[in-house]
Amino acid sequence: MSSGKRTAGFDPRWLPLGVTTIGAFMSLLDSTIVNIALPDILKDFHSNLSNGQLVLTVYLLALAIVIPLSGFLGERIGMKRLYMITLVLFTAGSALCGLSWNLPSLIFFRALQGLGGGMLQPLGQAIVFTMITPRERGYFMGLLGLPGLLAPILGPTVGGYLVEYSSWRMIFLINVPIGALNVFLAWKLLKETPIRHDARLDRLGFILSAIAFPCVLLGLSQGESVGWTSWPIVLTLSIGALALAWFIRTELRRSEPLLKIRLFANRMFALAMIIIFVTQFALFGVQYLLPIFLQTAHGMSPATTGLVLLPSGFVSFIAMNLGGRNYNRLGPKPLSLMGMAVLLLTTIFLSRISEHTSPILIAALASSRGVGVGLCVIPINTMAYNTVAQADMPRATAMVNVLFRIFGSVATAILTAVIVASLSWHGAPAGSSFTDGTAPVHFMVRAFSDGFLVMAAFAVIGLVLSFFVRDRVLDEPFVLSPVPEHIEAVDI
Repeated sequence: MSSGKRTAGFDPRWLPLGVTTIGAFMSLLDSTIVNIALPDILKDFHSNLSNGQLVLTVYLLALAIVIPLSGFLGERIGMKRLYMITLVLFTAGSALCGLSWNLPSLIFFRALQGLGGGMLQPLGQAIVFTMITPRERGYFMGLLGLPGLLAPILGPTVGGYLVEYSSWRMIFLINVPIGALNVFLAWKLLKETPIRHDARLDRLGFILSAIAFPCVLLGLSQGESVGWTSWPIVLTLSIGALALAWFIRTELRRSEPLLKIRLFANRMFALAMIIIFVTQFALFGVQYLLPIFLQTAHGMSPATTGLVLLPSGFVSFIAMNLGGRNYNRLGPKPLSLMGMAVLLLTTIFLSRISEHTSPILIAALASSRGVGVGLCVIPINTMAYNTVAQADMPRATAMVNVLFRIFGSVATAILTAVIVASLSWHGAPAGSSFTDGTAPVHFMVRAFSDGFLVMAAFAVIGLVLSFFVRDRVLDEPFVLSPVPEHIEAVDI
């Protein structure tokens, strides 16, 4: 490695970073874009909603199964090679989804698509970390966070326009040219990582993870619609909890575990994961509550709702890059404190909105929250990864991505339970539902207000915890990473 100041000109490492970002974005976008097209899919295939839900859930379950494997397979096969294989599988699965002839075939091809897409984000992060030093992570990680912010917002918007002006099949087929281009760029721009032929698969850990994570995610995502006390949900969550406990016990005893559970022994890593849960709760809260509020209380279409929320994603991206570029100078504490303070204030303001509140004001508040999320995400993620040894990075990124999926499902489940309970508590008529718009608007406004107040309470927890964060890497000398051998610097 060479030391010194960053040279003038374009840093070629942005090119492979862009490649991995495209792959992660495609995978996350397909987690949400199908929702808006589901009614048209069911109409074309003459199917009911209970069967159609499998189109959504099978993709998430496939992700939950393969994400834990990404660390081991990346070491055993090589991360570049594995990235290209999974990208081809995702692209082929997308093409087959677009060409499916009935609902069972679509469900099968969605599973295939998920098996490919699940590894794209953790692999992309692990590849990027091989090219940069810990002191450079804040600077480069702004782009890594873009898919997680924009994909859930763009999903309903892009999906809505494609379904309205073309066909539901286009939400899958649009991945084909982008995926093919990304495969070519990955082949040209990514550098293969060292292959560990002695890497061993933790078979018991994989079996337990393949039971635990899908069961937990399925139970949390379906609990409200099926009923939290119904036997399928109770059984699913019970199996998931038991398998998860056994999985954690197994991983702590393994010398080469599937996921690095021991990372939680580091206080800063554990603290970072708790704060990340708070930011995920805030992020998923807005992405979950506001669309429902705008569509039920304001009568907006999904596509219009997406346009109202779209600026918040771009504002978050700007804030993330500002936080990343100032990370080494300020450290994680002031950035996280500022971000959490903004999240707290804007969430309190959102708890006061009603059916009469201007959509422009709601968009401004959502965008302001984007500042808070952006300032928190990169500093806390950077601090977390700076506690991880480079050799453990592939399995660490796999574990963090599994946690992200679980955090999102937990946030959605908690907020759904709060809103449903709030409707009843405020005296809404029996049988009222906020999802199908049957609850009177003024009761829905009160319920959503309670949901935002719960989010504000989580923001308080994050604000307090932010006082204790610290990155000891910032006390070490700054060393630049070498530019990959096959990429030459471009002067501008």
